[in-house]
Amino acid sequence: MNLAELIHAIQIKKIERMADAEVDALTTDSRLVRPGTLFVAIPGYTVDGHDFARQAEAQGAVAIVAERPLDVDIPVIIVRNTTRSIAQLAGKFYDYPSEKMRMIGITGTNGKTTTTTIIRDVLARLGRKTGIIGTVEVKIGDRVVPSRNTTPQSSELQEFFHQMHAEGVEDVIMEVSSHGLELGRVAGADFDVAGFTNLTHDHLDFHKTFDNYARAKGLLFAQLGQRLSEGKTAVLNADDETSELFERMTGANVLTYGIDRPADLTAHDISQTLQETTFTMAYQEEQVELTVQFIGRFNVYNLLLATGVLLSLGYELPEIAAAIETIHPAKGRMQRLPIPGYNIYVDYAHTPDGIEQCLQALVGVPKENIVFLIGTGGNRDVTKRPAMGEMASTYAGTVVITTDDPRFESEETILSGIAKGMTHDQFVTIGDRFEAVKYAARLARPDNIVILAGKGHEKYQIIGDEKIPLDEEQIVRETIQQLEEKQ
Repeated sequence: MNLAELIHAIQIKKIERMADAEVDALTTDSRLVRPGTLFVAIPGYTVDGHDFARQAEAQGAVAIVAERPLDVDIPVIIVRNTTRSIAQLAGKFYDYPSEKMRMIGITGTNGKTTTTTIIRDVLARLGRKTGIIGTVEVKIGDRVVPSRNTTPQSSELQEFFHQMHAEGVEDVIMEVSSHGLELGRVAGADFDVAGFTNLTHDHLDFHKTFDNYARAKGLLFAQLGQRLSEGKTAVLNADDETSELFERMTGANVLTYGIDRPADLTAHDISQTLQETTFTMAYQEEQVELTVQFIGRFNVYNLLLATGVLLSLGYELPEIAAAIETIHPAKGRMQRLPIPGYNIYVDYAHTPDGIEQCLQALVGVPKENIVFLIGTGGNRDVTKRPAMGEMASTYAGTVVITTDDPRFESEETILSGIAKGMTHDQFVTIGDRFEAVKYAARLARPDNIVILAGKGHEKYQIIGDEKIPLDEEQIVRETIQQLEEKQ
């Protein structure tokens, strides 16, 4: 696309050294610049893209969009806000692909991956071609596409949308993080439906206060827009008081769901086992009874939210329920490892609420029969750590405290932060997660339950700035095999 044509999409303060040029690519990452690239310099959370202007020029950038003058010889388009500009430029460059598909965004502290996966699987069973953007993976139909961030930068996001539309995707389901909203990465994504799971203690290292965290999440609902003819919908959790804020922030229609408080869509008569959950779902004058392969009350909420989204898209309750009964939980979300004779689960729980919900799902299991491995990331929110320890010791008889992704923080400070909240002394601290998983696996018995929390689907651990392979299922299998061979 011609540079002069492309920059019509943004509000320009000044242009230095304008030249005729063709733009073949957009990026905010100077390492990805190649000849024909328009480089957009963003003042990021940890680094400032303006500092890499000369590198971008040396690698062949045709021009730079910046917030201030730069010491380069190529054109510099100066704007008020480059974060907003990259979204506008990417939308125009890729011909506004999100306007050509049904767009579903899910935000909240816990449950995003499970909910987006449920929606994706139901839509696939209803004959739709889907794309999904989440923490586990980006998929176009059945094809996995590499991604660099939980919520991709807006230019990368628009590129994903463009790919999806080109390959015939009809519905895009996306996990929307508070970081992505706060940093403007979702700007330019035209959502039709936005859903909210819950809001609990997390990410205060970034947002500083819970109110800031809530406001960041609320941006998704505020961005649904004010055009009433479009019939957009916000699906909100009536049992979470933050939904009241989001309802005030949005101009869209609102559909509520819940268990304890009155709502448009409700669940009652919930009955749980360690393998499945049965409950009745009610919407308007209809009721359906479901038996699903999901365990835990928290998953009933996830199923309600997914159903609310699908109802807002025009599907009927009976067809949604019939599809839900055939699907399985997302990878790494209370996922039972297929190891005969043992009850070993992996879960992504890494917040106090997530841990509580995870352990409360073990209906009828005595506390002394639960072994719970808990870890948390380094250089992240430290205030939640004691509460995580408290929740683990409240519901589990034996707790193995370890790290998650320690990054550049010492193992000792991570472990001690969690240990401060412990309410019993039946715990060990093992900083090396590989050794901690082996320790927990050695405690597995046919009559107890072992849960490995914190990493879920992930097959790596971040130590320093490196991703180190870590396959917890493989560790468990090998450990149990060694134990059985000694018997």
